[in-house]
Amino acid sequence: MAFPNAVFLDTSVLAGQQYNFASAALSSFTPVAAKHKLTLLLPDPTEREIHRQIDERSREALAALDSARRRAPFLAKWKHFPAAVAEARANWEVRGVALKELDAFLKQFVVQKLGYDDVDVAEIMRWYDKAIPPFGNGKKRKEFPDAFAIACLAAYADKHGTYVAVVSEDPDFQLACKRYASLLHFRSLPALTELLLGDQSKVEALRSAILSAPHKLEEAIATAVAELPMVHLDADYEIDDSNISSVYIADLRVVALGSAECTVTFEAEVEVESHIIWNEWHRDEEDRTTERKWVLTSRTMSGSAKLAIDPSTLNVLEITVLSLDQEHLEIHDTPGRLW
Repeated sequence: MAFPNAVFLDTSVLAGQQYNFASAALSSFTPVAAKHKLTLLLPDPTEREIHRQIDERSREALAALDSARRRAPFLAKWKHFPAAVAEARANWEVRGVALKELDAFLKQFVVQKLGYDDVDVAEIMRWYDKAIPPFGNGKKRKEFPDAFAIACLAAYADKHGTYVAVVSEDPDFQLACKRYASLLHFRSLPALTELLLGDQSKVEALRSAILSAPHKLEEAIATAVAELPMVHLDADYEIDDSNISSVYIADLRVVALGSAECTVTFEAEVEVESHIIWNEWHRDEEDRTTERKWVLTSRTMSGSAKLAIDPSTLNVLEITVLSLDQEHLEIHDTPGRLW
């Protein structure tokens, strides 16, 4: 898999198209999404926001018509000018037209609505307390709908083991997506459409570019391995110090591709130097001595990483997320053993 197989459209995308579902950006995306069998994800907070914005735009449009009637009474004689109706009825009818257009747009996709069952509310409050995106300062302090939407998307991706294309013009959405290898951000819908229209050769070109200059990824892997607990399988041995001497990427696969980022899986050969302490008993003596020795261990480590890339050069700019499949590093070497 090289492309996301689910997509999320932020309200900033729909608002940017003025909720015109026949716009070039939306109408050109629809058949491409159908060809790639993309599931359209619709978190509950986003659906609520869409309906609220449609309601606001309906009221604003009717207010503009009412203002035109007052400022230019001659418009009443124009046969195409809509007749005045009761405000409540007008709101209901105009909003109904907009919702009908929305429904027709959604019917072109396989839509998966997302609720809150898999969302960790305590985690969202931690984002809020620490102003972690999409929360921020000032007007961005109360971004709870976006925070819940991101949490819904991340939970869906984790539950289904999939990758989600997140299309949003909101820079805080982009910052929030950086924390998740499964959420690939696109600044615009045409950028995603262009990617989906591309061929698999782009994926192979990116893979080759990463492997030709792997130092940033290797450094990130070394840092992650160094943070793992190191355990000696023999309780008689103690590890009191260690360092990563080398990292070599043995295999790498691009599993999801965004416009300026990608997610990869990897296998890496890691050499670790460990300083081991143990008590050595001597046959001819009743006493024992404390021995110390540096040992070199080679291990295969696997995991995934999300990389920010330069689309023009395919250079790796930053490793935004990296996780290892292993939870600890085992040391097997047993030097000494004179008896």
